[in-house]
Amino acid sequence: MLTVTVHAGSHDRREVPCEVPVNLPDGYLLVKDESGNLYPAQVADGRLSFVLPFMREGETRRLKIVDEEPEPLLNIEDTGSEARVVRGSQLIASYRYLGGRMPYVYPLNTWTGYCVTEDSPRDHPHHHSLWTAHGDVNGVDFWAGEGVIKHLRFLRLIPGPVYAEIVAECSWTAEGRVLLNETRRIRFWNLPSKELLLDYVVTLSPAEDSVVLGDTKEAGIVSLRVAPSMTVQRGGRLTNSWGGVNEKEVWGRRAVWCDYSGPLGDGVYGIAVFDHPSNQRHPTYWHARDYGLMTANVFGLSQFVGTLRGDIVLEKATTFKYRLFVHRGWAGEANVAGGYLNFSCPPEIQYRE
Repeated sequence: MLTVTVHAGSHDRREVPCEVPVNLPDGYLLVKDESGNLYPAQVADGRLSFVLPFMREGETRRLKIVDEEPEPLLNIEDTGSEARVVRGSQLIASYRYLGGRMPYVYPLNTWTGYCVTEDSPRDHPHHHSLWTAHGDVNGVDFWAGEGVIKHLRFLRLIPGPVYAEIVAECSWTAEGRVLLNETRRIRFWNLPSKELLLDYVVTLSPAEDSVVLGDTKEAGIVSLRVAPSMTVQRGGRLTNSWGGVNEKEVWGRRAVWCDYSGPLGDGVYGIAVFDHPSNQRHPTYWHARDYGLMTANVFGLSQFVGTLRGDIVLEKATTFKYRLFVHRGWAGEANVAGGYLNFSCPPEIQYRE
């Protein structure tokens, strides 16, 4: 009998993604807890993944692996220009990879169908919903200038009952010369509540011996432009993990997470970005504005701090890891802090054959 034991640790856990190495073939399974509840599970690349709806502080839960296959609930539809993540007939998000200067995610929807981001607003048409860019790569501007991030191919498009995953290869090119190679992995977790978690992982490799990611505030490995109604200027609220509120207390400051919430559709919705402890210069600095911009930026230290330089020289592949949480309610109501703990200090998991 194959079993998995999960220890909640010192915190209550709500809708926590769990992963553990296993000796199982890729595919879909179910796991069953001691009360007989069944949860979808998914195996890929030797890792078993599932989502537990709730665990109390100090709880230990033992799960048995059941050799039954649930239906994939999150699917990916490739139209030839965008990869669309759908749940049934509902569009969750779309990864747009052709027809522009760079690939990006738009729309990014709540489970009720409201888009929490904006693409190409009039004041900053180079802001693309959820995107990755940098304004000084060996002197080339990939933020709003001549640099182009080209989609090369998909390494995988995985549907599934636990998550759907997009893995793409890109090249950062200027005047026919490749400066950076990029692998971008976006995993959309399928939560019972239908709120949305995205793991957003970017690996950058120099195409030549080394590449300088320059000191500039116009950069973000993960960058967001929220929907107009959610901005601070329209009644929204920026919050960081230390309690800073709005641009005056968030811009240029370090924090392990930052959240942008505000009025949208039938209520209040928000989106938080979590900075992983393994990232360079963790906790990251934030280039966040009352007009709707929020980026995790470890580069612009001369502008954020004023006495340091933020250049990073890439001589080998470097990975940046983030998690995004699209939620209902303000940051406190949605327990964004608890979501960050699930990301940075996940439950202890053991697998036994």
